[in-house]
Amino acid sequence: MAGIICGAYDNTTTQICRTRGTGTHVATMTVNIAQISDCHLPANPDHTYRGINPYRNLEALLKTVKSLQPDLILASGDLSEDGSQDSYRLIQDLFDPLGVPVLALPGNHDDPGLLADVYPGSPTDSVQATQHGNWQIIRLNSCLHNNPCGRLSNKTLSELERLLVQHSDQLSLVAVHHQPVMVESPWIDKYRMLEPGPFLALIDQYPNIKAVVWGHIHQVFDSDRNGIAMLGSPSSAINGVAGAEKFTPDTLGPACRWLELQGDGNLKTHIVSV
Repeated sequence: MAGIICGAYDNTTTQICRTRGTGTHVATMTVNIAQISDCHLPANPDHTYRGINPYRNLEALLKTVKSLQPDLILASGDLSEDGSQDSYRLIQDLFDPLGVPVLALPGNHDDPGLLADVYPGSPTDSVQATQHGNWQIIRLNSCLHNNPCGRLSNKTLSELERLLVQHSDQLSLVAVHHQPVMVESPWIDKYRMLEPGPFLALIDQYPNIKAVVWGHIHQVFDSDRNGIAMLGSPSSAINGVAGAEKFTPDTLGPACRWLELQGDGNLKTHIVSV
């Protein structure tokens, strides 16, 4: 059954994705995830990004997130603005008080190696998968060197296919930085995932994939692809007006996506903002 798509979001609006069936799953725990994306922290916490202070905005957002008691943080790229070691220390200083695991993956502003040093398991040149309740979370690196666009390498696609074959009955969420579909905002669609066709054709074959989530776009995006929830997350720093030709700040403020992975294979999601 296709997901039910909501058109407006606040801290209480919930989208329920009743995803494609893959057999019977015994309902166990629900895994609550805060997907934090596009923090754009520089080495100096006093420096600005697009006219705002990204450190202060992330700090404010995480206070709200902490009150919701997530089971883990999914940090979906562009955590740093400059790829510096100091910026990742700042991220750690803000994430550590939450007291939950951080599943990170790189964005085009990140240094994938440094990020993996800080958060082991952040993908560099291989696919990463971890088990959480009845679900596995699969993280991919879509970044290209010195290029704001993304692409999944042939190696990544081959590894992903092997993983899906081996775990074809495992409820799965795939996380990546770059959008694999157009979000109809020209300013960011020109920096999309290039040549997404092989990836999309691959996920179409596996009904155990319930959702694909990403960052990068600095706005909320929700669609359905053959029963797969396709979900773009807003930024913890600053967000833009959907559909704009060039980046235009909106009124959402610092925000993140909340994901509830239910043991029976359903998924609930809403947007959390300050």
